[in-house]
Amino acid sequence: MPGFPAISAAGHAVPASIFARLREHLARFPGDVIPFQIGDTHLPPAVALDAIDWRALPPADLYTYGTPAGWAPFVEAIVAKARRKNGLDVTAANVQVTAGATHALACAVQALCDPGDELVLVTPHWPLIRGIAIGHHVTPVEVLGVDGIAAAIGARTAGIYVASPNNPDGAMLSAAQVDAIVRLARERDLWIFSDEVYEDYVYSGEHVSIAASAPERTVTVFSCSKSYAQAGLRVGYVLGPEPVLHAIRKLANHSVFNVPVAMQRAAHSALVGGDAFLVAARERYRGARDRARSRLAAPAELPPGAAYLWVDFGRWCGGGDCMPVLERIAAAGVLVAPGSAFGDACARFARLCFTGVDEARLDEGIDRINAVLAAP
Repeated sequence: MPGFPAISAAGHAVPASIFARLREHLARFPGDVIPFQIGDTHLPPAVALDAIDWRALPPADLYTYGTPAGWAPFVEAIVAKARRKNGLDVTAANVQVTAGATHALACAVQALCDPGDELVLVTPHWPLIRGIAIGHHVTPVEVLGVDGIAAAIGARTAGIYVASPNNPDGAMLSAAQVDAIVRLARERDLWIFSDEVYEDYVYSGEHVSIAASAPERTVTVFSCSKSYAQAGLRVGYVLGPEPVLHAIRKLANHSVFNVPVAMQRAAHSALVGGDAFLVAARERYRGARDRARSRLAAPAELPPGAAYLWVDFGRWCGGGDCMPVLERIAAAGVLVAPGSAFGDACARFARLCFTGVDEARLDEGIDRINAVLAAP
């Protein structure tokens, strides 16, 4: 047990920013920096804060403490959406509003995993889930793809984390893969942590919520950040079995007490009235995906969902760590996310977000990358 002036084991072990090394090279670039590294959008939000008539609301609806589980109208809208869209038989007791999906997953891991447990991460995986596990003294176990899950399950395994559509490669689980994960989880008495924050950005195929097949053991997280371009509002939510949500609710209550009600109101307006935004944004993103893939010199699969190209720089780094290539790209004023952050076996890859800038800057950034790759 550490005492002054020592830092805890978790404080030491949780990974630092994956961009620190690249920013040193970026600082040398004198012109416009193009951010392909972060999963955001250049589109205005489905509902902006200034679209709400705050003056018409009683102060008690904005400035007093809110209900820890979530603002009741928002929770009711989430229940209706989950029933209609995800095929989940839920009530308000199965919902917790959180400060984004990151907060939701942090509370879920803490609720369902004890220190010393293991959490299987289907890799490549969203980087923060690894840090969340480590921060709660849970050991992350990486496996490449769904087929590797069974061999990774051991005596200390508590659950399986999977994202569909996936961040960083946009891959989506097929119905057969969902069935395989559910079967394994039931055979081995495991929890399933299902990250579905990109459910609204599917370009081919169909998004399937795992909880529709295994409601008794699945916690599912969603995010208004991704769906409705409201990342700065930090509003997400988690669904799951009532006993699990009871535990998650306590942990959410003890970490943020309640998500700011004003932010929930804006998220609620997007959830109930944002269908046209989703249709338009999806087509805009599909065009950006196709544009980026056709222009980029490095190979990348055409992702069926999400907001990223998973770029293979192996040809330029001898199949090893592509960080030297990414440093040269950063020196040209473009940031992409190093693949090593998404799994130990992913160092030759990088994640390129195609939704964070408009078409002109997307073209410019890719042209800069191509120039770096073409240079001797």
